Amino acid sequence: MSSNVLTLEKQTTTDQKVESFIMRNRKVLISILLFLIVAIIGVCVYALITQSQKNKGLSAVDAIEFAFERDIANADDAELLQKQDTALEALKSYLSKKNIIGLRANMLAAEIYWQKKNYAESLSSYLNAASIQEKSYTAPLCYYNAASCSEELNNNEDAAKYYEKAASSKDFILRSHALFNQARVKESLGNINEAQEVYQQLIDDYPYDSWANLAQSRLIALKAEGKIQ
Repeated sequence: MSSNVLTLEKQTTTDQKVESFIMRNRKVLISILLFLIVAIIGVCVYALITQSQKNKGLSAVDAIEFAFERDIANADDAELLQKQDTALEALKSYLSKKNIIGLRANMLAAEIYWQKKNYAESLSSYLNAASIQEKSYTAPLCYYNAASCSEELNNNEDAAKYYEKAASSKDFILRSHALFNQARVKESLGNINEAQEVYQQLIDDYPYDSWANLAQSRLIALKAEGKIQ
């Protein structure tokens, strides 16, 4: 019985101390509570504004793409050039965005520059797009296209590098083609041993793929020429 009384007295003393602390510091505690409420509201408002701006930006890029592609099949050279220039001008304000908006804008710009045979600008836009979301499924595609641009610019060293980056993604749908192109470009650079390794990797990873069959043909040809063992 006495133990229960002591416990009750201790609990009462603790409650009194807590109550006394709250009363002494109620202004501070109220201020902290208000600050937290305002902070939570601010975060929610910021998230809503950010999402709204993102949706608005994506809608704008979609509208630019739609206007560019509308009736493009029937456009003559002058009309096509006008469409290309109009779209590129409209995309300018979105290219520096470091989010999905910038990714979409740079990929569209890269495609238009490729059509214009402006491979340097197309390369730059594809690399910008790849850098925005390195882990996105679009990154290997951008590197693959960047490699194609580099080949058009007669820069095979960069082409091999970008094909390798594209092929580094195991889920990339064009990975077998990227591996073959990587080996092909290395072969053109005279890096025969490195080309052999990539050809063999392609064969090992995709034994029934048509690009693996071509890789096997290249290895047979290189052996016949005495360039590899």
